[in-house]
Amino acid sequence: MQAACLILGAGQDGGTPQVGERHGVGPDRSASSIVVRSPAGSIVLLDASPDFRPQAARLVRWYHYPPDRSRVVDAVVVTHAHMGHYAGLLHFGTEVSDTQGVRLLATPGFQSFIAANEPWSTLITRGNLLPETLAPSATVDASLEIVGIAVPHRAEYTDTIAVSVLSKGRPWLLYVPDIDGWEGWPRAAEVIAEHDIALLDATFSSVEELTNRDFAQVRHPLVPDTIDRFADLTDSTRIVLTHMNHTNPLADAGSTIAAKARAAGFEVAMDGMELAP
Repeated sequence: MQAACLILGAGQDGGTPQVGERHGVGPDRSASSIVVRSPAGSIVLLDASPDFRPQAARLVRWYHYPPDRSRVVDAVVVTHAHMGHYAGLLHFGTEVSDTQGVRLLATPGFQSFIAANEPWSTLITRGNLLPETLAPSATVDASLEIVGIAVPHRAEYTDTIAVSVLSKGRPWLLYVPDIDGWEGWPRAAEVIAEHDIALLDATFSSVEELTNRDFAQVRHPLVPDTIDRFADLTDSTRIVLTHMNHTNPLADAGSTIAAKARAAGFEVAMDGMELAP
């Protein structure tokens, strides 16, 4: 068996459409999250979104769980403590079956945050989640390793990491749903090029999408900049743009920016999209 990835959600933290809206741009998208299946059969969730319950149903249909499997996921990796990336941990509490002993892989900063705040800390004291520090890596099984890579992003609560997934010892998949800007991560192009697949932050295509907020307070790399910086990597790395805000025209396949992305060799993430060798 080879490693495989399923995109559970390709939207920004609030999904598309957001609460109070009838429509966002493009098809409905749930909050950003992916799941990885190792060659040995382990299931690792990267970010536990607030939409995890319906996302888990998609995961179950995709994986075809054997009858002797005791839990839906073996480990959860959390990139940082913004709402869309960890709120789904609520679904690992005692109210839900088969959630004992799930490994929680995150930075020391995130582990300290969750241990100090309810209702999250109870998940640990009751044994639903078993915290393990990514310092900077953790072995999932003999065929899969998770590496956390520090990236610059708003640190109101915790630090932020990109996640590198190594399959059978080699860099396979890179997950960077949130970053302030590529200029703050000088090794970005080098790290992306090392991987077969890279899912990159595509929250906004332009600052004009934000009509009632200061972009400086919610910084993300703009999609045109991402395309210009990394277009030369798409021949060797499959680059998928994800974490789209509900305003982002990239989510509309007929938009100018979506056409520019496709022409440069990029793909646009969709809920339910499978990424496999």
